Amino acid sequence: MRKFYILTIAAAVLLSTAACSSGTTSAGEADDSITIGFAVPVLANPYWSQNVDFAKAVATDLGAEIVVADAKSSESTQLTNVQNLISQGVDGIIFGPVTVSVGPAILDACKTAQIKCAAVARKPGVEADASNAGHYVGYVVGNDYGDGEAAAKALVDAGGSKCVVMSGQQGNSVADDRLQGFVDFAGDNGMEILSTFRPAEVASEGQQATENFLAQFPGPGFDCLYVFDGDAGTGAISALTNKGVIDRVLVANLDANPENQKAIKDGTLIASGAAGEFVNGGFATILVYDAIKGFEPKSREIVLDGVVVDKDNVDAYAEQYGGTPAVYDVKKLSQAYNPDATTDDLVIVVE
Repeated sequence: MRKFYILTIAAAVLLSTAACSSGTTSAGEADDSITIGFAVPVLANPYWSQNVDFAKAVATDLGAEIVVADAKSSESTQLTNVQNLISQGVDGIIFGPVTVSVGPAILDACKTAQIKCAAVARKPGVEADASNAGHYVGYVVGNDYGDGEAAAKALVDAGGSKCVVMSGQQGNSVADDRLQGFVDFAGDNGMEILSTFRPAEVASEGQQATENFLAQFPGPGFDCLYVFDGDAGTGAISALTNKGVIDRVLVANLDANPENQKAIKDGTLIASGAAGEFVNGGFATILVYDAIKGFEPKSREIVLDGVVVDKDNVDAYAEQYGGTPAVYDVKKLSQAYNPDATTDDLVIVVE
């Protein structure tokens, strides 16, 4: 059976004289006083719960601590959460912006407070350049457009031709780019998209959206369904099962959370792409930790290619990623411990 391994290494950010920075240290020197805030967009989504768990495990290995604040999909709440984390005295912040609109405000808050920050999973609407190098470490995101293409390909290859689609909140870069990748591949390969619904980011929303599709296209009048994330995919499958039509509709989604893995084994989900990308929170933790220590990364714009999980590799994926992955050496990923660390090796690899 094939094994999945995360072969990763992340280096960190620009030398800074920021007020909250503890200054440069020699590689290999730990500091257990560092606290990093994690401003999460919606913790109710299992993807973000898994992301947080991984980030906490990475922080523990670095001798640091993660403090979590949940925005519950609200831009205003997320900005308040960031301001509260700063008031609590965190040394750095990682954040998955609720939408691209709130990203610049979060970066401005970190700039004012003179603390290091990095975006996770979703781009914040600001590229990392010389003008913001003092506080903005950069971002660690997935190849969202490619993830959408992969889901469309799985449905086309399985024979899907009439599709209903759901995506996340407009302005969420992950949702927008995954949807565009899906739409483009579908259009180029003869798949008809009958209807699109958004936002659907948690199971209850996915279930309701699917029930609406079934009412709009009775029969059903579609043979495949695309969902942009894992939890909404669980809700979609529940709706199709409850209506007794799960055997007539091909379903593909992204993120491959544990419920998705079970659905693949059961045959109710044909494929789940973007698998493994939840590690971006842990990688961003390393970047911010190293930045606080005064180490500069080779790249500040990191894009991860996820894995497509289907019936052929779901068991191997579940073995590797069923819990918090342990096949890595966090201290080897950090320039604060390993002077040879480089972002070139920050990848997810299938062997």
